[in-house]
Amino acid sequence: MKLFNNRELELLKKAGVNVENRQEFTSDDKNYIFRQVSEFIMNHSSKNGDIGRLQNEYESIFRTINVK
Repeated sequence: MKLFNNRELELLKKAGVNVENRQEFTSDDKNYIFRQVSEFIMNHSSKNGDIGRLQNEYESIFRTINVK
């Protein structure tokens, strides 16, 4: 079973994060994905609700990589 589903892979691509869909990622890989997706989200406007919408949209990725 792969770590990310097709929807999550599309979201990562949209955020500019190129990952190979494999079963295991190192802690460094997961931290990189977390930082890149977080930066992508924070580069959007909070005034029109983009940040909140994107946080909800990318929530499954954050749960999948489980960065602490």
